[in-house]
Amino acid sequence: MKFLLPLLLLSGCASRSIILKQNSLLPYKEMSQVTKLPFNSKSLALVKIHDNRENKTFGKGYTGVQYEETPVVVDSDFNQFFDDYIVNAFELRNIAVVSDGALELEVDVRELWVEEILDKFQAEKAKCRANLTFHIKKQDEKWSGNFWTEFTSAGDLSSGSERLAPTLASCMNEIIEKLVVHKKFKNIIQ
Repeated sequence: MKFLLPLLLLSGCASRSIILKQNSLLPYKEMSQVTKLPFNSKSLALVKIHDNRENKTFGKGYTGVQYEETPVVVDSDFNQFFDDYIVNAFELRNIAVVSDGALELEVDVRELWVEEILDKFQAEKAKCRANLTFHIKKQDEKWSGNFWTEFTSAGDLSSGSERLAPTLASCMNEIIEKLVVHKKFKNIIQ
C-alpha cells in the first residue's frame, strides 16, 4: 500500500504543455554551422513576421507515465520569440538587424514544428520541420526566397522530450544557413 501512493501521484503528473525556453534552443553540433559574411552587409529592418502555421503550437511531445500527447510551446509570444531568434541568428553572421535598416525584411513562417518520436524497442528521438519564406525589399527592388528543412535527432536512453529544443534549434539554424549562403540573398544585402 505504501508504494501505491507514489504510483498514483505519478500517473496524474502529465503536463499540460512542454515549454521550450528560448535560452535552451541550441542546435546539435552537426547542425550548428554559422557562416559569417566576409563583407559589410546592408542592415535589415525586420518589418513583419507572418505566422501562417496551421497549428499554432510548436509541436507535440509525450508526458507522464501514460505518455499523454502534450503540445510544445515556447516561453514567450510567437512574434517576440521569432524576432529575437532572427536578430541573434543574423548578428552571429555579421548582418545587423535594426529598426531603420537599409533593407526591409518580412518573414512568412509556413511551418515550424517539432515532435517527439516514440517507436517500440527503439530509442526516443525528436524530429523537426521548418518552412519559411523571406521577403527583402529595398526601394524598387524585391527578392523572395523559400527555404525548408527536416531534421531527426539521434536517439539514446534519455527522454525524447529533452531532444525537442535542440532539434527545433537545429532546423531553425539550418534555414538561416540556407538563406545566408544563397547567392541572390548575398547579392541584395551586399
